[in-house]
Amino acid sequence: MEHEDFTCTMCGRCCFGMGKYVKAIGQMGAGQVAVKHEISGETCYATIPRKYRDDFDFAEARSVTEGWCPFLIEEDGEYPCIIFDTAPKFCRDFQCCRMRVFDADGTPVARVKGKGSVLTDDNVFSEWWKTTIATLPDDSWEEGASSLLKQKGYRAVWYE
Repeated sequence: MEHEDFTCTMCGRCCFGMGKYVKAIGQMGAGQVAVKHEISGETCYATIPRKYRDDFDFAEARSVTEGWCPFLIEEDGEYPCIIFDTAPKFCRDFQCCRMRVFDADGTPVARVKGKGSVLTDDNVFSEWWKTTIATLPDDSWEEGASSLLKQKGYRAVWYE
């Protein structure tokens, strides 16, 4: 089985609904913001990088009560967190999946959270997963999934 360190693809999916949980609660100058994460209960002091400071509006960030995390932006088709390096530990440690599946060309096909939870736009792959991978015994599904995916020409990358 192939293992790698998890890398965020900046798709934004995990942060699109975090506006009700990630709160800007204080400001210490133009580049420092006190941030409270309502799920983990942690408070941190995040740094807003210089390139984002002119566009960051603390009053607007503080007023967010739902929807996007106030520190998520759209930039060239990606959704980076402007405070990621100093964001709450909950955010920095979050992994949206346990495995990603790639086709022979290296194109992402699916994100896998667990044996019964595969996220993909490929209906044929989804159906194959449900009838093949999802039926594997719990004690050996990871090895079995890797083997079956390889036989079908896919590459499975697991995250620690």
